[in-house]
Amino acid sequence: MNQIFKKPTSIQVATAALLLVLSVTPLYTCTNIGGRQNDLPLPTLPPRPGLSQGLYESCTPSLGKTCFDRLKQMAQVGFTLVLNYDLLYGTADQQLAYAQQAHVLGMIIIWPLHNPAIWNGGDTRTTFPLISDTCGCSDTQGFIGYVINLVKGLPATWGYYIGDEVPVSDHAKLKVISDLVKELDPNHPRLFVASSYSAKAVQKFLAPFADTAEVLAVDYYPVGSGNAISEVAPIAQAVQTLANQEGKQSAMVLQSFSWADYPDTKSCFPLPICARFPTREEMHQMFDLTIKNTHPTLILWFSYYGIVGSSDHTMHWRDLVEAARE
Repeated sequence: MNQIFKKPTSIQVATAALLLVLSVTPLYTCTNIGGRQNDLPLPTLPPRPGLSQGLYESCTPSLGKTCFDRLKQMAQVGFTLVLNYDLLYGTADQQLAYAQQAHVLGMIIIWPLHNPAIWNGGDTRTTFPLISDTCGCSDTQGFIGYVINLVKGLPATWGYYIGDEVPVSDHAKLKVISDLVKELDPNHPRLFVASSYSAKAVQKFLAPFADTAEVLAVDYYPVGSGNAISEVAPIAQAVQTLANQEGKQSAMVLQSFSWADYPDTKSCFPLPICARFPTREEMHQMFDLTIKNTHPTLILWFSYYGIVGSSDHTMHWRDLVEAARE
């Protein structure tokens, strides 16, 4: 029976990120995941006109060189986009330094404005205390204005992650914020990602948010969930059809993680038997079905930090790079 596949919640992501910092800090140099035991050089992703590939990341910019090394690891194999969940948890200076390093490496950033504290009436000052110290803002609108004015002129700015699996019932709240982002920076796109388990679900979860972003996407994580990888094809087609109808661009978020990282989810059962990393062949199948059934401007893989934190990070990193290039 099909289930709704959701990107891990913000609590799950925060927990995973904390565990990552505590348990695998030595791997953060990223020089240890360049090849297998025989240290064969990794291939690089060939340029594809109109398509950029990127990675979900979770690296607090206060870690400095650690995060820079991770960016270098991505850039060396040809990934050009990074969506770092933790960017806004740093100071303004730390975020600017991260953006500068991305620019030096030829990468661009999708700035994370998707946190529910931003669009759901939360207190951004307590959620993001370091940047709020220099913001001097008293409300969410002021916070958003400060962040956008900080980054909109940077050459490393792709645009903004405006929403991540937001409930349809919260569309109106999110649209207030997405409209403000567009008003403050009309020159950079906004990305919205919905969850999906079928082509029909694209209409249910993504279509209502077509007016909040220039790039529309869904995530689909079948490995370990019981759903078929082949379902990527009709889902991608449905996203492209919606994007065409709305005059928008399409994107896809594909799986490179194991559900074992999220033991409280119901999308993989029973744990731990159901949970494993996708193989190179499975990830390539997802990639191939995406590019054959849609015209995506972005393909994002979830997630880089999940791979770095795994016990066999060398193999999983090579698998992803090889799968994303063929």
